[in-house]
Amino acid sequence: MDMDIFRIAAIGLCGVVTASMVKGYKPEFAIYVVITTVLVIFIMILNKLTYVFEFLGDIYNQITYGRNFFPIILKVLAVAYIADFTAQICKDSGEAAIAGKVELAGKVLIFYLAIPVIMSVMELINKMLPS
Repeated sequence: MDMDIFRIAAIGLCGVVTASMVKGYKPEFAIYVVITTVLVIFIMILNKLTYVFEFLGDIYNQITYGRNFFPIILKVLAVAYIADFTAQICKDSGEAAIAGKVELAGKVLIFYLAIPVIMSVMELINKMLPS
């Protein structure tokens, strides 16, 4: 079993405790503790993320059908994760309105990225239906 999750959990809990203590003295600095904690955790998982992208690249090189859609799927996943990550930081900062707009922007971008897939599915359905 990989022990990284225990280190990440410990850093996350230390960040929460530190942010809570800082809020008592200087509430405006608590967000810096949160952002620093998030960045440290992100850096810790960066090599795992690199491995995931290498794995996805290997899959892409092996598939023959649907190659055009694979990059779209990856972009959609990236937009979803980035939008969620950013919205969570905004919510943690007490900025729910900004978080909501980030989530909305993510959804719009996902729909925009999915248009070629939707069009292909509609063309396929059109071909299958008798005219």
